[in-house]
Amino acid sequence: MAESVARLFEEFGDSHQFLNGMTAEQKQQLVTMSSVRTLANRQVIATLDAPADGIYFIVRGSIRLENIGENGDRFLSGDLLAGDVFGFLSVIDGQSPDHFASSHGESTTIFVPAGQFRNFIYSDIGLTRAMLEIVCRRLRMSLITLNRFAPGSLTTRVARCLLTYVDQRGFRSEKPGRTQIVINQYDIAAMLSVSRQSVHRVLKDLEASGILMIGYNAIDITDMQKLRALH
Repeated sequence: MAESVARLFEEFGDSHQFLNGMTAEQKQQLVTMSSVRTLANRQVIATLDAPADGIYFIVRGSIRLENIGENGDRFLSGDLLAGDVFGFLSVIDGQSPDHFASSHGESTTIFVPAGQFRNFIYSDIGLTRAMLEIVCRRLRMSLITLNRFAPGSLTTRVARCLLTYVDQRGFRSEKPGRTQIVINQYDIAAMLSVSRQSVHRVLKDLEASGILMIGYNAIDITDMQKLRALH
């Protein structure tokens, strides 16, 4: 099992650069306390009524984060993709997560139990500082996201939603000059607490204006400058 964990850590994208500052000995300690967890589609790993059981390094697949609206319905908060990590805040402060978390499709993760991870990062000031920097970056991104979803017209709010995905999760498509976002209209509607039909009308208007192209579970941004001007 340790060999499998070590191999997966080599594959892990480490978008937060958490592993880069570790010594070889520290990396081996982390491998020793870790195990591989393969998550089935929609398998729940965290709820709002209990602290996270540990840290999940996402090697393949993604973790979907959801919240509950005032009407009691769940809505999409975002997805953590391969190379990201779930559980930092809850494991550090011992409080319940702010999201429901479940696997979006089958996912391969490296799991570290909460207590062992806390002891590990507090055992060295360098590790503690690295963790603090990660928390600060996430806080800044949360504030940016909150600002982008401030009140405004639905067109403005949809544009902010798309730009958030571009800046946080966007990637270049195979077609030059376009940025593709893997998101569907139902997810956008859920994030903005509006109907899918309303989002569809806005997207069709943007498509007619040459700003984007609507695809199957994806949106291609064709004029980023015009999209940014809307928000």
